[in-house]
Amino acid sequence: MKLLAAWIVASAFSGGDGSSCEQAVVSSARDGMALVQAQHQWLRKTFGGGTLVRQALGASSDGKRRYDLIRWRKPDGELVDVCFDVTTVFEETIRRVEEEEKENK
Repeated sequence: MKLLAAWIVASAFSGGDGSSCEQAVVSSARDGMALVQAQHQWLRKTFGGGTLVRQALGASSDGKRRYDLIRWRKPDGELVDVCFDVTTVFEETIRRVEEEEKENK
């Protein structure tokens, strides 16, 4: 069962290592609750446990990408910042905003 869970977590992500938003971890989750659960699983697996310290939503300079910026406390107390690309969860909202911007031009 643990092997299956590890495979599910590993297969649910692509992209980089999350050390910056240019190297963001990309989730295949399509809704907010599944995304949060998947992020926490990835963080626990990657860092051997830990706890959430802070989470904030950010955007790329062109507004086309959305990021979860997470500060995570590893079991040894070290703080790490990890960037997740969460654009898939916001695709519909982004599409509507872009359409409204085109209509207002």
